[in-house]
Amino acid sequence: MKKHFKIIAFLSLIILLNTTLVYSQIKKTKWLDGTWVGIGYQPGFGEQSAWDIELTYDYQNEEFNINYPSFPCSGYWNLKKADKNKAEFIEYITDGKSLCQNGNTIIVTRIDEEYITISYFLPNYNIGLTAFSTLHKKE
Repeated sequence: MKKHFKIIAFLSLIILLNTTLVYSQIKKTKWLDGTWVGIGYQPGFGEQSAWDIELTYDYQNEEFNINYPSFPCSGYWNLKKADKNKAEFIEYITDGKSLCQNGNTIIVTRIDEEYITISYFLPNYNIGLTAFSTLHKKE
């Protein structure tokens, strides 16, 4: 019986620590709250080298939604880690999956209250930067 109690206590501690870490990361993303718009660029792809981006973050509900109206495709971002000026996500495309790359690593960097930059990396992070953008906060 003591062995089962120890296992349950250990698993409860792991769940509590993980929940605390995720909450701590979310708290650090308040600077991203709102809707951000701009144009993404992917060098070397001809006419498809520029596209519209709309990122919406609902801080209260902890939801990062991404929309690429030019393709069209959309989905959400899953937060991996964050601090007061940078956040890292994995992108999941849910609509238009055949039109947009799924599973990208996304790095968002805060410039100031009105501007952020976005850097896109393919799922194989070693390939390097594949696209980038500067977005401004929509009023």
